[in-house]
Amino acid sequence: MRGTLGVGNIVNPKEFMKVTYEKKKILADNPVTGQGLPTYGTQVLMSVINEVGALPTRNHRDSQFEGAKDIGAEAMATPRESDGKKQLVTNQACFGCTIACGRISKIDPTHFSVVNKPQYWGATGGLEYEAAWALGAANGVNDLEALQYANTICNEQGMDPISFGTTVGAVMELYEMGVITQDMLGIAAPFGSAKALCELADLTATGQGFGKEIAQGSKRLTAKYGHPELSMSSKGQEFPAYDARGIQGMGLAYATSNRGGCHLRAYTVASEVMGIPVKTDPLVSEGKPELVMAFQDATAAFDSAGVCVFTTFAWGLPDLQPQIAAACGDEFTLENLALIGERVWNMERDFNNRAGFTEKDDSLPARLLTEAAKTGPAKGLVSKLPEMLPKYYEVRGWDSGGRLKPETRAKLGL
Repeated sequence: MRGTLGVGNIVNPKEFMKVTYEKKKILADNPVTGQGLPTYGTQVLMSVINEVGALPTRNHRDSQFEGAKDIGAEAMATPRESDGKKQLVTNQACFGCTIACGRISKIDPTHFSVVNKPQYWGATGGLEYEAAWALGAANGVNDLEALQYANTICNEQGMDPISFGTTVGAVMELYEMGVITQDMLGIAAPFGSAKALCELADLTATGQGFGKEIAQGSKRLTAKYGHPELSMSSKGQEFPAYDARGIQGMGLAYATSNRGGCHLRAYTVASEVMGIPVKTDPLVSEGKPELVMAFQDATAAFDSAGVCVFTTFAWGLPDLQPQIAAACGDEFTLENLALIGERVWNMERDFNNRAGFTEKDDSLPARLLTEAAKTGPAKGLVSKLPEMLPKYYEVRGWDSGGRLKPETRAKLGL
């Protein structure tokens, strides 16, 4: 079914076409949106994040994965020994997108996961960075074909590969601890088992056996088996592919995200690792409360505009503002757009407070706060969340309990 009424009237069609054409050139000329993402997709990050020591591995026990090179963008584009063909077929784009960061892949038909399943031999959606990490490094699995199979199952069944993969990571740790056994799972499941990953994907998708337990997510599963500390999540949502010890701003972003552990509400990786819009040191906590707030507010504005967050690698609010103004009206000044982002974030926070969330929910697992990274640039470091959170509340205009102060409400009209 398709709509028939269009998207409404553009206030200034000629200006809108002119300014969007100009801004698209910025995307095309940018090394990330014009080259990196179209060529390698988000998978270009695998080796980058591993090198900076922030690739969560084996349920965050480690922050670097020795098999990262086997599951990244380069591996997808390298011919296989089995048949001389590459897993990567081509890239793809959402409708009307000029970046085209998506991937189309074909799995090796001789791989154990599909050897008797010809329905999976054709081209299908390829691995994104977050999925490849969650299904791979998070579980210590470096079998690219197994990752592609598990990812395909997730896509088919509407399962989030981040939550599924990181929940499997908790299962594998519980298995190695002896809390969960082979008899319970129906298969041996130590870290690094590609067969266990594929089998558990099938069981979870069909709701059979231990798959029913995995489908509950890591928070409920680990609590049921007596080890809630092994759920790498915040507010019940599993973390994505950035270790909070190696990228300090992301730890604060996870803890304060209004939707739980998430990278798409304040992607400080752009600044802390990639230098966008300015380079900040990922290993220090100073300045991160202000950085996280700036990213949260700007992202809220971009999200409200319906614009892909990947454009922010090249665009800032000054690039978004003239497009919105041409489409919707001159009242969308740069100042008002920034205020909209801040207002959205505070409205969401206020909703959460009213729903019962408190400052105690702005937290990270004890592992990230007490167990230092073992290797890489972040070796010896833990997340400095306890140092950053009070300052974050202060710059937000919240009280020590994480609630909006009266003057903040007045400023934002809430």
